Amino acid sequence: MMLNTADIPNLFPADERAEICDKMQGVARQLNRKIDSTPMALYNYFIERVRSALHVVLAFSPIGDAFRNRLRMFPSLINCCTIDWFTSWPEDALEMVAKKFLEEVELEDEVRSNCVLMCKTFHENIRVLSELFLQQLSRHNYVTPTSYLELILTFKDLLRTKRNEVQTLKDNYLNGLKQLDYARVAIDAMKKELTELQPKLKETAIVVENLMVRIEQETAEVEARKEIVAADEAVANEAAAKSQSIKDECENELMEALPALKEAEEALSKF
Repeated sequence: MMLNTADIPNLFPADERAEICDKMQGVARQLNRKIDSTPMALYNYFIERVRSALHVVLAFSPIGDAFRNRLRMFPSLINCCTIDWFTSWPEDALEMVAKKFLEEVELEDEVRSNCVLMCKTFHENIRVLSELFLQQLSRHNYVTPTSYLELILTFKDLLRTKRNEVQTLKDNYLNGLKQLDYARVAIDAMKKELTELQPKLKETAIVVENLMVRIEQETAEVEARKEIVAADEAVANEAAAKSQSIKDECENELMEALPALKEAEEALSKF
């Protein structure tokens, strides 16, 4: 529809369409163009100006059935278009395109030139091999400018991916070096601290050793006193046992004497 008439039906609402017609009447007056003042004539004049100024560029690949199907479905592609067939790009064009796409990539000039040469060589070799493939097997392998652009973009993506991987490994390596350096500093600090504490440790060890000797001596004295106390305790227990025996004997004799004492008291009370 756009190619045939340069118009899209119902694109503008009624008020905008009326505004367009009013402006077209002023434009026609400025250009001394005599047209009818009817809305249809003014709008057709607008479409005519659009068609003269509007340029549509459509890019299709002639490979496969998709292009033929589009031509059958939309005959205007042939009737209303000028077809420019782009053949294989020459080597200088391949170089220019590769340089343009790789100019934003951070590379040394020599490396960038080698990358351009690599892309061009790959594309040309594939094109030659595809022609040989067609001659020997009668089968097509289409090598188009799109294939060349995809090759360059794939190279850029692969380069970016590998650079990110290398950067990640580099960051991990540097982080590991920082950790090792931190550990080295910490170990040196601990060694220095241990060296400074060495005299105190020796002094403390001597104090502890003297304290252990003293504890052993006091323990021996306590054991000796413990034996004396145990002996005294045995003697005291024996004396207590004898005293208890005498007490028990006295109590028994007292119990035996109490009846006689009671009888004597009763006898005395009768006098």
